Amino acid sequence: MGDPARALELISEDVAWHIVGDRTIDGLEAVKAMCEEAASQGKPNFQNVRVIKAKNHAIVEGADLDTDMHYCDIYTVEHDQITEITSYSLAGLE
Repeated sequence: MGDPARALELISEDVAWHIVGDRTIDGLEAVKAMCEEAASQGKPNFQNVRVIKAKNHAIVEGADLDTDMHYCDIYTVEHDQITEITSYSLAGLE
């Protein structure tokens, strides 16, 4: 929800963040850098519309209400830490 400091505490040092169709970001330090870059562009107006929790996964679906960008993030959790993130996004159609 635009608060990377809280989220970063839950992320493993060797996390892999797959941004489908773009790139993979490896490691906590690289994820921190990506979050800092995003924060420099302003706080997003995210609205999560669905959260699905399973034993080792959480799926979050939502949209940025200002840009009409829709997202679905899949988090893999092991030993109470996020070890993998897969992010899908789609810009709104006009």
